Amino acid sequence: MTLLARGVFGAALLALGAGAASAQQLAPSPTLDAIRARGHLECGVHLGLPGFSFANDKGEWTGLDVDFCRAVAAAVLGDANKVRYTPTSVQQRWPVLQSGQVDLLSRNTTITYSRNATLGVNFQGINFYEGQTFIVRTASGAKKPTDLENASICVAAGSTEERTAADYFRERNIKVSIINFQKNDDAIAAYDAGRCDSYTAGVGALAGQRIKLKTPGEHTIMTELISNDPQGPVTRWGDERWQAVVRWVLNGMIAAEQLGVTSKNVEDMRANSKNAEIRRLLGADGNFGAMLGLPNEWMFNAIKQVGNYSESYERTVGKGSPLGLERGSNQLWTRGGLLFTPPFQ
Repeated sequence: MTLLARGVFGAALLALGAGAASAQQLAPSPTLDAIRARGHLECGVHLGLPGFSFANDKGEWTGLDVDFCRAVAAAVLGDANKVRYTPTSVQQRWPVLQSGQVDLLSRNTTITYSRNATLGVNFQGINFYEGQTFIVRTASGAKKPTDLENASICVAAGSTEERTAADYFRERNIKVSIINFQKNDDAIAAYDAGRCDSYTAGVGALAGQRIKLKTPGEHTIMTELISNDPQGPVTRWGDERWQAVVRWVLNGMIAAEQLGVTSKNVEDMRANSKNAEIRRLLGADGNFGAMLGLPNEWMFNAIKQVGNYSESYERTVGKGSPLGLERGSNQLWTRGGLLFTPPFQ
């Protein structure tokens, strides 16, 4: 490399560093400004799916997707409780996000090419690896999807599950009757009332919906999957800095698990850890929060108040919850799963 080339390369590196330092000035975020002005995050969630987003009789929301809303609020506003939730149906979720009624959509929503390409939305990572299957009455004897010949199947209209089920049975020349409903709750209620032989959704969703049935123990969730449906938080096009905030809060929760940082040890880790990535993640070194226009303790607050990914998963849908789901694909890649995160460098 010539001296001139080295000089140009060095100047480019310096420019990149300067760009990172001045990101706040170069990339204003109308969404962040609006959140700070109103003092809370507006988050779109499911109408009511145990384990993911569900409100009790006091109006208190819990679940994996709710936890993510809370983590974003903690990162941006310093307080995980500064969130207001807007329940959305399959049909409502897109216009509610597109119109600006919510800042973020955090509900079990499958990432697809057509949604990303045509709806003016971006998916900011994967917080749950889902797979579609069917729930049936155990007494029916059906064990796998191909046993559903001539069955009637309830499903939410406009969902990826509706299309995937239709494709699956058509490709195999299996005759079924697919009955769609405007809301997931209407579909599962129809199944519970005996209007359908089966109901189809993701495994996690089915585990949550089975709890609502009159006699949950009389229903079986099939283990054979007919699709892979990664799900994650969604933002609108047009505010790149806000998209980066949402994406890196998710990355931060996963990184915290991988690095052994929990809600219980986060204070000690910030004060005493010698690990460079942990120190950057928690704001002890560097100005990683400032690069996004956030306080440098942004992920410290999120982890302290909400927890890392494992803590959230286990209490909402995992072994510490009524759903009792195994980690499976939602385990870290170092433990046989699919979860990983880019480095905090």
